[in-house]
Amino acid sequence: MTLGAAVRQKVRDVAVAALLLLLGATLGLAALGVAARHPVLPLAAPVATLLLWFGVAVRPRSLWFFLPAALPVMSFAPWTGWWLLDESDVMVLACLAGAFAHWGLDVWRRGARAGAGITTRFAVLWISLAWLLIVGVTRGLSDAGVDGAEIAGWNEAMYAGYDSAWNTWRVAKSWVWALLLGLLLHAPVGADGGIPRLVARGMVVGLGLMVTVALWERGVYAGLFDFSRAYRTSAWFWEMHVGGGAIDAYLAMAVPFAAWALWTAPTPWRWAGANALVALSVYVVLTTYSRGVYLAVLIALLLMGITAWFFKLAPAAGPAWGRRSLVAMTCTLLLESAAVLGGGSFMADRLASSDSDLVGRMQHWRSGLGLLQTPTAWVTGLGMGRFPAHYSRAVGGGHYPGEALWRPGEVLPAHVLLSGRRASGQRADLFALTQRVDLDDAGPVRVRLRASGVGPAKVLLSLCERHLLYEFACQRRWAALKPVSDAGDGWIEWPVGPSIFVDREGVARWRETVISLSSAPTGRPVRVDSVELWDSRGAQRLHNADFSEGLQHWLPMAQGQFQPWHVDNLYLEVLIERGLLGMIVMGAWLLGALSCLEKPLRQGDSTAWVLAASLTGVAVLGAVISVTEVPRVSLILMILLWSSGAIRGQIEDVSRRNKL
Repeated sequence: MTLGAAVRQKVRDVAVAALLLLLGATLGLAALGVAARHPVLPLAAPVATLLLWFGVAVRPRSLWFFLPAALPVMSFAPWTGWWLLDESDVMVLACLAGAFAHWGLDVWRRGARAGAGITTRFAVLWISLAWLLIVGVTRGLSDAGVDGAEIAGWNEAMYAGYDSAWNTWRVAKSWVWALLLGLLLHAPVGADGGIPRLVARGMVVGLGLMVTVALWERGVYAGLFDFSRAYRTSAWFWEMHVGGGAIDAYLAMAVPFAAWALWTAPTPWRWAGANALVALSVYVVLTTYSRGVYLAVLIALLLMGITAWFFKLAPAAGPAWGRRSLVAMTCTLLLESAAVLGGGSFMADRLASSDSDLVGRMQHWRSGLGLLQTPTAWVTGLGMGRFPAHYSRAVGGGHYPGEALWRPGEVLPAHVLLSGRRASGQRADLFALTQRVDLDDAGPVRVRLRASGVGPAKVLLSLCERHLLYEFACQRRWAALKPVSDAGDGWIEWPVGPSIFVDREGVARWRETVISLSSAPTGRPVRVDSVELWDSRGAQRLHNADFSEGLQHWLPMAQGQFQPWHVDNLYLEVLIERGLLGMIVMGAWLLGALSCLEKPLRQGDSTAWVLAASLTGVAVLGAVISVTEVPRVSLILMILLWSSGAIRGQIEDVSRRNKL
């Protein structure tokens, strides 16, 4: 290399290093900025973010384990009220910041070529995904009427809602994170292999955390062995506050990793732990009472068994332990299925209604496809995150069961417009604005409401034991509202007795109490200015009672009517929001990832084995569940897709070195 060429190469290295360091710093500052506004942990959240940033900067490969391990539980929406962003985004930003900072320093110090291992195949895929993201966001913002000059404050954006242009950004953010993660596959620490196995181990830990939360939920609320109550496990997938199958999609992807942990356990103790994880995972699957996830998990596990036999995949602890593993998994599936399905009436009732449910779902799919009215819509879709807005307006009977729209204080004080666009014969609590409240040692409490409406407006006040969509012991009261006035004065007071708080026994004492507000079905919104809850000592137990901080600490909740938010089919969802071009790109990514797993699977790679089963499971479930509207779950799926592509690159690199 000549001196001039060396100088030019050094300049390029410095420029690339500067760009990588700038990207890392920008992502890190964004993570710290969001964490500093955490409504529950304003000091601990930035400190934890900073530690994670530096930890990943020191060991950048750790993010491939940490993300799939933490994403299933890294959201605290019922306590924060956050909608556009949540703790999982802060975590992802911090991890990306540390990884890009490490990459930039590596290029700066050692002259490591940035992107030297990028193949043409990867470049085409990455550019196609980036183009699909740009088109989807542009179409979504244009459809929402955004001209690019509008600037919203934190509260306006953070709690904007599914009809707004911000829902496009909410859905698109996981694609941005995924594209950045794809680049990190070709950083020096990513190109040396091992990433798929780190992801697999992270999936095992993440599944273990999710199962722990689900067991707590079942034990405290429904009962571990009560299979007749109409209660479906949801764990910490708070995105299901408007329904959907977030936990279903996650289980379809994650349960095969429990079987992988069992098959690859090298010692009896690890085998016993993995066997326990399989048993508990099957229990959680069964208590979702989701027929789709039953089929998806069963097909994924059968695929693992068939491919293990066909490709002669040997268990880590030897053939004897392999036979024990097969017997253990078979017995677990049969015994737990018999207990859950035969020990209660709820699943039997769901199975009996399968035919009518299928007819209703097919009508729902036809209504969703009917939203594509123009050739442009068929080709490029309606835009990311725009299905709810279109469905709720265009489909007869497809309106939202209610809305909670925050309005900032300008002429009037900050307030919430709470509506319930329902027929008069429907339940009043199909939509509610909720907040979790700590009433330990509160004694008798008083609820004070300041609200107004048009005509005979009423609000239903509820104080209940509740986990996400399911209520238990409750006290309720209808409050008749005064006519609208500019001052919005006039308080309504409701004394609440202590009976639902002091008589709980055993684990029921751990149930959380939720206050809820629902509007009567008048067709017109009511204006809620303030909600207060005072304990017997005169202390305020609610946060952000006057809505001065948007919907912080408040979580809107739907119940029973979820069609406006989900088309309940992954492939139709991609078609409706991203068009035929999106279908082609996403289909090519999935098929390409599966094809990358064929060669390592034939060579006995157990990680390729489980990745193939995981992707097959979610592909099967996609026929009845949509995924992309849940950013945390869709990001996990895209991590699995990148990991599957990374396996092929490692094997090709090894074979290439052997030839040399």
